Amino acid sequence: MNELADQTSRKRFVSELDRNFSVIASAGSGKTTAITERVVQIAKSSCARDWLPHLVIVTYTNRAADELQQRARQQILEASLSLDLLAAFNYAFFGTIHSFCLKLLTRYGHYLGLPTNLDTIMDDQNLWDEFVQRQTTIGRSLSEEDRTALLRFVQARQLMELARGGDFDSHPTPQENRCPEASFSEVYSFVARGSTLRTIPRLQEELRRWEQRWRETKEFVPLPICTSQAREFSQSWREAFRPLREWINVCATCVAAEVQQDYREFRLEQGAINYRDQVALAVESMRHPEAARRIREENYRVILDEAQDTEPSQFSVLLEIARPPSATGLWTDDDKNPPRAGHFCMVGDFQQSIYRDRADLHRYRQLHERLTKNGVADEVKFSVTFRLDRAQLELVNQTFREILNNLGGQVAFVELNPRPDVLPGQVIRLDLAADFDPALSDERRAALEARQLVGWLRSSGLKKLRADSWRQVAILSPRKAWLPVLRDALRDVDLRGHIQSESDRNGESPAYAWLTALLSIMTDPRAGYEIVGVLRDVFGISDDALARFAQGEGTRFQIAEGTPGGGDVVETLNLLMRTYGAIARQSLFTAVREIVRATRLRERLHALPTEDFDEPAAELDALLAVAAAAEASGMTLAEFAEDLRANFDTTREVRPSSEEAIQLITAHKAKGLEWQVVIVPFLSRWVRTGSSRYPRAIKTIEGSLPQIAFDKTDLLPELRSEIKDSDRQEMERLLYVALTRAKHTLVLAFDRAFFLNARGEVPADSQIKWLRCDTGDCNEKTFAALLTEAHECPSTAAYQENSSAKIDMEKITEPALSPPVSLESVQKYAANFIRTLNPSGLSIEEELPAETGAEVWMEANGALRPPAVVNPATRYGLWWHDFIQRIPWSADANSWDQIFEANRPLSPDMARSTREWQLLRDYVSSASDFRRRFMDGQFFVHPEMPFYWRLDNNTCLEGIVDLAFFDPAARKWLILDWKTNRVPLNKID
Repeated sequence: MNELADQTSRKRFVSELDRNFSVIASAGSGKTTAITERVVQIAKSSCARDWLPHLVIVTYTNRAADELQQRARQQILEASLSLDLLAAFNYAFFGTIHSFCLKLLTRYGHYLGLPTNLDTIMDDQNLWDEFVQRQTTIGRSLSEEDRTALLRFVQARQLMELARGGDFDSHPTPQENRCPEASFSEVYSFVARGSTLRTIPRLQEELRRWEQRWRETKEFVPLPICTSQAREFSQSWREAFRPLREWINVCATCVAAEVQQDYREFRLEQGAINYRDQVALAVESMRHPEAARRIREENYRVILDEAQDTEPSQFSVLLEIARPPSATGLWTDDDKNPPRAGHFCMVGDFQQSIYRDRADLHRYRQLHERLTKNGVADEVKFSVTFRLDRAQLELVNQTFREILNNLGGQVAFVELNPRPDVLPGQVIRLDLAADFDPALSDERRAALEARQLVGWLRSSGLKKLRADSWRQVAILSPRKAWLPVLRDALRDVDLRGHIQSESDRNGESPAYAWLTALLSIMTDPRAGYEIVGVLRDVFGISDDALARFAQGEGTRFQIAEGTPGGGDVVETLNLLMRTYGAIARQSLFTAVREIVRATRLRERLHALPTEDFDEPAAELDALLAVAAAAEASGMTLAEFAEDLRANFDTTREVRPSSEEAIQLITAHKAKGLEWQVVIVPFLSRWVRTGSSRYPRAIKTIEGSLPQIAFDKTDLLPELRSEIKDSDRQEMERLLYVALTRAKHTLVLAFDRAFFLNARGEVPADSQIKWLRCDTGDCNEKTFAALLTEAHECPSTAAYQENSSAKIDMEKITEPALSPPVSLESVQKYAANFIRTLNPSGLSIEEELPAETGAEVWMEANGALRPPAVVNPATRYGLWWHDFIQRIPWSADANSWDQIFEANRPLSPDMARSTREWQLLRDYVSSASDFRRRFMDGQFFVHPEMPFYWRLDNNTCLEGIVDLAFFDPAARKWLILDWKTNRVPLNKID
């Protein structure tokens, strides 16, 4: 096979382990493979035992982290490396930046005085309401005079909301400048003419009254609004108020940072943090001299994936941990002591920055330039795409050279190169006929386009589309709201469409909504309103039947006691009453299972129309797993029900779709995915931007402080222009993402005549304009030359038939259970499963129960496992095991003491640590035979050795040996187990 065009860059990234790299990885360029190969190369190096446990792989999602970890582990196993190396690899971190920050806080948070147990919260509305009630003063960072002046222009409520929604520096510089004077003479002297005679004199008089109130009273005087469209007058007005606006901006930023810090401290007092806190507190730990030194001594080696989606504060954490232990301050503040060689690599793509605002992209580009120009890291580019066939690749190269032009803040385009065995591919321009009444709404026009599009899909068929199933076909849209009309059109031609979205709420799932409702009434049996909802939505009882039963008495809807009479309502209430009584003394997980069984919830979910709800029973199984995890973490049924209600509006994980369903997905959600066929419809439709919430802090490229807008009138023309340019550039990059998802066929629905405005023009904010392929645009000829019909391709068909590589749908879904398995059948055959026993759970007097319970469900999904309850004794045990495994037993004893002294400050009980270490030291020194086992080269020493021991045909013992010595000559093991808990003398074996 021919060598890749970027083979040298790939080889350098994988093999040069003593260098830092900033990798620009284009779409489909195999960055996951490259990262995996670098990890495997570390495992094969002579430093593997020292480096692997301190490897930090940070990804955008947990799913991406799992994929990377599994790939790396598989390749390490295939390389037949030693079990010691595999054990060292198991200590490497794979996860999101937030989970890594939480790991740092768990271990080093005591330097900041953080509580031992911190809960990560998603919905903080109740906490915020309580904080607002307790907050009696804001603006402490300002002088009393400035604070009073600021609160005359801005309401305290606005400053509080600004602090809640923004992201501000936790170390604001107190504002010392006095409120500036302002001169409005140019505004007053402006002479109105023509049509402005009706507006300008009125505005001038309003300004005089406002100025008089501002200077002569202490009233609240928000800045007046200029409603005139006269350009020169508006310019004079803005310039007159500019000093005041700039002063308000600085003061409001300072106060917002102060309130944000107060709210964070309030959350910490309640033992709660959010995701932003995790990063902010990790940055704080790197500001703490001792904590930062301890963290850097861990010798972390960082590989950051999806760098373009990383915020500046997240970059700061990863850069700081890679610096030498002697470093002080933050590297973002000076150039001293940069990240050590081989300790920091980041992989990203400026072209695929679609999630963060423009300012964050600008800072990522600045970091890339700073690292590469100062020699801290080398720039390498991956330009070969393993995804796109030749036709798609050529279209992207021809089109985006002009769009991603490195001008005005837009990123530069990286030319794509083909893989050696590239297939021909095809790009189809589907010309749609616009034969309809021009008075039709956009929605009706979209429905007509969808009907033509799916009709063409049906008539073309899979062979011409070069797909081996309908699931390998995706329709990408810039807006989720545009997808349902496509699903409806597909249904009309007997094709399935499954909508994937990053904004689906938990409450939109029938399984989640119905189970939440059932648990709510089981914890409050007289909640009449909720009971009516259950009867109506879950059991399908009509409003008429409910009204006849109630007879105006809402209190009749209760399940605390039996209800006399007959009929559907009474029978259902009594069923719920019996269920309520049956679960009274049951554990959380058992109670939830009983509720599901008694109400036949699974059967009700199966009865839902499959075209509207895709496998809701699978979501019920996921909720049962969550219930198991909740029980294991000590939750009660009432607490679990409250937790479900609190997360009702939280974005939910998308469940599997049918094998034959065409994927309907937003372009944002499609990032990182690929299909054999991708269709981009609605090219000429106006893409409206959502309305912004105020107040808001807007990051700008040049400004060090955010621009504060308390309402839309605070957006000055230059700021409006920057925001508009930023939105356009992001949509251009989003189109790059959309057009680089198709492996074999890309279809562009040319609908220019469908959405013309009143002037007969295509809307400026449309995909066809952003692609610059409208009439007279630079890419018009490129798109005019595209194919208009799909064709079969024998070479592509042969490739698909011979290739075992299928689309990796696990990036967006969990594997579907096929065929569906009921809980009852699982329990029936559970005895046939091999059980694994934990040594700490064994008891001489008792046999382990054979029944399955919450633990089985909890372990079914690792992501649902609850964090262990960390008490002081557990923390000490974790510290001891973490410290003791670092001891090089075959080395000189002085090095043992050095390692102990380095780890002692991290102990939750330093006095006890000193006593017990000295006790162990004395014993090892005095017991010559024991010490000989350490020093003798014929013994193999294995700290923290995992084992799996077969007890009988149905049971295995699984665990970790703290310290093991193997004598190969005698074929004997000596096993040492550290006991950090208190063991009475009569219990010692």
